[in-house]
Amino acid sequence: MKETTSFKNSSLKYIKYLIGMAVVCLTGFTEIRLNHPDYKATKPGEADIKVSGTSNLHDWTMEAKAISCSAKFNFHSGNDQPESITALTLSVPVQELKSGESGMDSRAYTALKAKQFNTIVFELTSATLTAGRKDQFQVKSMGTLSIAGVSKPVAMDAACLIDAGGDITCSGSAKLKMTDYQIKPPTFMLGALKTGNDLTINFKLVVKK
Repeated sequence: MKETTSFKNSSLKYIKYLIGMAVVCLTGFTEIRLNHPDYKATKPGEADIKVSGTSNLHDWTMEAKAISCSAKFNFHSGNDQPESITALTLSVPVQELKSGESGMDSRAYTALKAKQFNTIVFELTSATLTAGRKDQFQVKSMGTLSIAGVSKPVAMDAACLIDAGGDITCSGSAKLKMTDYQIKPPTFMLGALKTGNDLTINFKLVVKK
């Protein structure tokens, strides 16, 4: 009887050992297979945002280069292209947007309520990645864009390229209306120049590990 009990105890210990080893192996395999590196663009030249619009006299563009962007891509072992994006935040200081004309910049900052809300922020809510040719992929994303204290959902599509060093360059555009963010289109020269309501945002980001 004692021998039977001892045999059962030994068997249970062995089974528990096998289960424990299986858990360790599976955990290790998951850690090897899944890679979630953080990417950032914080230096001048790593990010460029252009906001373009119209007026009754001529088109105009404001550009910002001092931008902060952070993103998290998911890679699987053996795959050079990411399979998903789990997080992305893009911040643009309002007063970094420059048109080259101080008068226009000043009115634009007033319209954007820069003293109260000094940063334009885009936060990713969902994204779908589609692989293209080697080192290239497309992103269709949805996110929340906050301008002048108003937050709205917006779609942004981007074409992305991974270079030999692993840096990822993403470029794309989005369209929106000033009035969607409760912004009154600015006027200039005592109302002689009136800006249009439609805006186009073009962006290029180089994010690095």
